[in-house]
Amino acid sequence: MKPLQSLLSIGRRSNSLFLRLIAGFLCIILLLGSFAMYTLAESKRSVRQGIVNYNTLMIENTMNSYEKHLDLVRKQMSLFFLSEDVQRLQSNPKFISIPQIIRVISTFSNNPYLFIDNIVLYLKHEDLVIEKGTSTDAASMFNVFYQSEAYPLEFWKRQFDEPYVNRLLPSAPVFNNMNRDKPSEIGSRLPLVFKNEWHNNLYMIVFLDADRMYSAFQQSIYDDFIVYGSEGETLYQSEGKETFLSHADLRADGRGEFARDGEYYFSRTGTSGNQYVYRVPAEQIAYETRLNVSLVAMMAAVILLSLLIAVFFAVRINNPLRKVIESIRSMNENLPFRSSIHEFNIISNEIVGIRLARKQLGFMNRLKAIHSREADRANLEFANKPFVFLLFHVQHHPGKLSNQAAIEKWLYYLKTYIDSQLVPMVPDSLTFQIERNQILSLVFAERSPELLRLLAKIKAVFDHDADYGIVTIAVTSVYTSSDQLTLAYEEGQQLIGERRLAKETQIITERAAIVASAGFSPDQEKEFEVNLREGNLPQLAALLERQFAKWQTKDMTAAALYRFAESMAGKIRGTLLPVHLEADKLAAILDRAEEKIESCLLVTELEQLLMGWVAQAAEAVKEKKEEKHPVTSFVIAYIHEHLSEEIYLDVLAEKLKMSSGYLSSYFKGKTGKNIVDYINETRIEKATSLLADHKIKIHSAAKAVGYQNITSFNRMFKKYTGMTPSEYRKQFDASSEQSSV
Repeated sequence: MKPLQSLLSIGRRSNSLFLRLIAGFLCIILLLGSFAMYTLAESKRSVRQGIVNYNTLMIENTMNSYEKHLDLVRKQMSLFFLSEDVQRLQSNPKFISIPQIIRVISTFSNNPYLFIDNIVLYLKHEDLVIEKGTSTDAASMFNVFYQSEAYPLEFWKRQFDEPYVNRLLPSAPVFNNMNRDKPSEIGSRLPLVFKNEWHNNLYMIVFLDADRMYSAFQQSIYDDFIVYGSEGETLYQSEGKETFLSHADLRADGRGEFARDGEYYFSRTGTSGNQYVYRVPAEQIAYETRLNVSLVAMMAAVILLSLLIAVFFAVRINNPLRKVIESIRSMNENLPFRSSIHEFNIISNEIVGIRLARKQLGFMNRLKAIHSREADRANLEFANKPFVFLLFHVQHHPGKLSNQAAIEKWLYYLKTYIDSQLVPMVPDSLTFQIERNQILSLVFAERSPELLRLLAKIKAVFDHDADYGIVTIAVTSVYTSSDQLTLAYEEGQQLIGERRLAKETQIITERAAIVASAGFSPDQEKEFEVNLREGNLPQLAALLERQFAKWQTKDMTAAALYRFAESMAGKIRGTLLPVHLEADKLAAILDRAEEKIESCLLVTELEQLLMGWVAQAAEAVKEKKEEKHPVTSFVIAYIHEHLSEEIYLDVLAEKLKMSSGYLSSYFKGKTGKNIVDYINETRIEKATSLLADHKIKIHSAAKAVGYQNITSFNRMFKKYTGMTPSEYRKQFDASSEQSSV
C-alpha cells in the first residue's frame, strides 16, 4: 500500500500549478536554447524540402487535371458513341443521318476545352469513315488525312477484332499527306478508342490533342514529363527530353518521390491506372553543425539564470492564485459564492453564468456536430427516450417591427408562449432561441395526435399576429437517442426549407417528393438581358408577369423564389455595369437587395419588388441612352482605341482643350469613376477575355492591355477580380469543365 500511496502522492503533486509553471518555463527555456541550432539545420534543409513540396504539389495537380479531363471525355464520348444515330450505323447505315453526325462531331471538335482534334467513326463492312469534315474510305483517312507511322491502316483494321471496349493508346505524330511532296504535320495525337462489345462492325476513335493538353495541365517550371499507361506503355512524353526510368523501375521503387543518378523523380498514379512523372535536377545539399565551446558555455549560463528567474516568478504567481482556487472550491454548486472580497464575488458570478451558458452551448454544439468537452457531452447523453424537434422559423414584417429591439422582444414573447404550452404537456421539454430567427423545442414525446392538436392551437395564436410576421413550424420524425440530435436538427432545417410564401403559419411534417425550381430558361435570360440593355420596360414586365403566372400553378418554395430574386438582382447589376450607369444610381436601385428579398412574405410582394427594380433599371438605362456627353464619349473611345498603349490624362485634356483637373472631375461626375480607374477596369475586363484563350500567355495578355510590368498587371488584376491571373485561368477552366459536363 505504501508504494501505491507514494505514487498517488507524486501524481497529485505533478498536477500542481506550481510544478507545471516550473515545467512550462523550463520547456520554454530549452526550446529557445535549441532554437538556434535547429534554425541553422532547418534553413539548409528548407531549400531541398521546398523543391520537393513544390513538385509534389505540381504532379498531384497535373495528375488530377489529366484524370478529370480523361474521365470527362470518356463519359461524353461514351454517350455520343452509344447514341441512337451512331449505333444505327451498325446495321443500317443511312447516308441521310451522316450530316447530323458530322455536325455533332464538329461541335465536340470546336470546343477548345475538350482538346478534341477529331472524332472518327470507322465502319468495317462498308469500309466507311466518318469524321469532322466529311465521310471517306479508310485508306484515304489513315493513309492521307491522318497518316501515322505508329498507327497505319492495318493497325486500325485489326482493332475490330481486339477484345476491349475502351482503350487509351500512346500518343504519336500525325501527318496530312494530301501534298505528297511536302506532308504537313498535324501534331501529336492521343487516340482514345470506343467499341461495342456486342457488335464489331463499328468503333470510334477520339483523337485528343496531346500537346495542348500538356500545355494546359502541366504547371511545373521544369518541362520534363511523362505519362505511362496501366500496362507500362508510354502514353505521352514532353518533347526533346532524355529517356526516363522505365515503368518497371518506377513501380519497383514504389515511392512517390525519390532521387536517382543525380535527379529527382516525382510520381503519382491516377484512378485510371496511368502513372504521371516529373523529373527535375537534384541539388546536393550538405551541411555541418559545429558548436563553439564559448557558445555552449554561454547558453548553459543563460539557461541556468533563466531557470532561477522562472522559479521566482512561478512562486510569485502560484501563491495568490492557490488561495483563489481554494476559495472557488468552497463555493456552492448552484448558488454564487459570496465573499467580502469584491474580486471573488465577480469571479463567482462569472462562474455561475459560464456554467449556465456552457450548458446551452453544449446543447447547440451537439446539434450542429461541433466537438465539445466530454463533461458537457455527458450531461446530454440519453438513450431509448423518444423525442421530436419543433423548429420555429420566424420571419418578421419590416413595416410592423422596424428596429432590432422590437424584433428581439417579439421573439422573446414567442419563445415564452411556446414554452408555456409545451411544458404542461411534456414537463422535461426544452425551448430556446437557436438562431436570430429560429426557436427550437426539444420535446421528449412521440409525434402523437395530442402534440399535433397543440401545434394547431399554437398556429391559431400565431395567425392572429400574422401582421407582425409569419412563423413556420417544422415537426421532425421521432428519434430515440442523443446520438441522433444532429440528425434531427438537420431534418428540421430541411423541413423549414419547404416553407411557402403565404400569410399564415405553416406546419410542415414531411418533405415534398419533388421540389420545383424557379428560374429563367436560357432563351428567357437572353431576352431579359437584351431588353434591359435597351430599357424596354413593357417587354421586361411582360416577361416577369408570365413567369410569375406560370409559378402560380406550381407549389414553389420560398427558398426557390428567394434564389430567383437574388439571381435577378445579380443580372440587373451585371447588365447595367457595361452601360456605365452612375454608381450611386445603381446602388440606389439595388439598395439593401438581400434584406428586401427576405422581407417579402407573399409571392405578390416579391413580384412587386422585382417589378420595381426592373422598372427603375429600365428607366435609368433610357435616361442614360438619351444623355449626350461628347467629352465622355471621346474619352471612352480614345481609351478603347489605345488600350495597349500608355494613356496620359494630360494628352486627353490637351486634345479636348481643357485642363486635366477639370477633365477628371467632369468624367467622374458623368460616369461615377475617375479616368484612371476606368482605364484600369477596361484593361482588366479585356484581359479576362484574353486569358480565356490558353494560346495567349499571361505576359502577352498583360502587354496587349497596356501593362509592360507583369508585377503591376498581377497587382491590378487581383485588385479588380480578387484573384491573380493564374488563379482566374484555373477557375475559368474548372467552371468550363463543370458547364461542359
